[in-house]
Amino acid sequence: MPSQVKVVLITMFEPPGDMPGELSVIREREGLVPFELPGSGLKDLYRSPDGQILAIVAGVGTANTSISMMALGMSPELDLSEAYWIVVGIAGGNPNVCSLGSPVWADWCVDGDLAFEVDAREIPEEWPCGILPLGSKEPYGESSMPQELFGYPYQVYRLNSKLIERSVSLTKDIELYDNPEIAEIRNKFENDTATQPPRIQTGGTLAAARFWHGARHNAWAERWVDYWTGGNSQFFTSGMEDTGTLHAIAHLHRVKQANMHRVLILRTISNYTMPPPGGNVIDSLTGSDHDGEFPAHAVALENGYRAVSTVFRDIIKNPDVWASLSEA
Repeated sequence: MPSQVKVVLITMFEPPGDMPGELSVIREREGLVPFELPGSGLKDLYRSPDGQILAIVAGVGTANTSISMMALGMSPELDLSEAYWIVVGIAGGNPNVCSLGSPVWADWCVDGDLAFEVDAREIPEEWPCGILPLGSKEPYGESSMPQELFGYPYQVYRLNSKLIERSVSLTKDIELYDNPEIAEIRNKFENDTATQPPRIQTGGTLAAARFWHGARHNAWAERWVDYWTGGNSQFFTSGMEDTGTLHAIAHLHRVKQANMHRVLILRTISNYTMPPPGGNVIDSLTGSDHDGEFPAHAVALENGYRAVSTVFRDIIKNPDVWASLSEA
């Protein structure tokens, strides 16, 4: 009989060497142990001693995560049909709406790679950017292209608002970690939002395999998320995987191997998506103007753990409550 799992934790980034990755803190604090899934081709799998929690390092980028999720979900060794899937990882943060170290529960997820694009040196003067929705004749214009042309669409997903509301309620008052070093980086920004200490927030997440950076790209991301969600969400976080992860889970849902209504995304801000006023975009991107590309890396990992552990413990403790929130 397949092993039933209550919670699947999906992480993506686990670098070699001494630098901790997205699963490191969770694995150590929860005592997760290595787990093998024969025939799946997967590595970097872990589970709790009681088998209720399964964790994976799915890889960086939409392609890696979608393949990993399909291999995991289709394994005959596991029953994930009623599991709760929680993405937990670091992210770039929009300094116009959030601050370094803050955990953000995603309400919508938008893909930033599926698009037409014109070289920046050839953009018409009247255009705000050179990225267009597939099938459109101008930025943020109406698309004439059927979504089915490229197979099942995965341009935009709305997550279960009831699960998000409970997650926010459970985590809004938890103590979050902060330190003077990232406070100093935050204070380089001029708006009150970016300079605030870490706090629980809710907003849209943008998934793009391109690690983009800069004020103009940030303005594009704000309008891109607004466009694809019909004004129902705002750009908060930038990651590299989540539409690939959701695309796979949506397919698993169709074949009754997963429940799409039981998915959460938690992204914690490890860096801003653009430099502070007067800052150099290349130095900001490469980390030359501070300690590495992800100046709030350690804070983001710690706060991500504090938030996600609060939620998965509640899922295990109160299964009936969560089941009632995940009904279609």
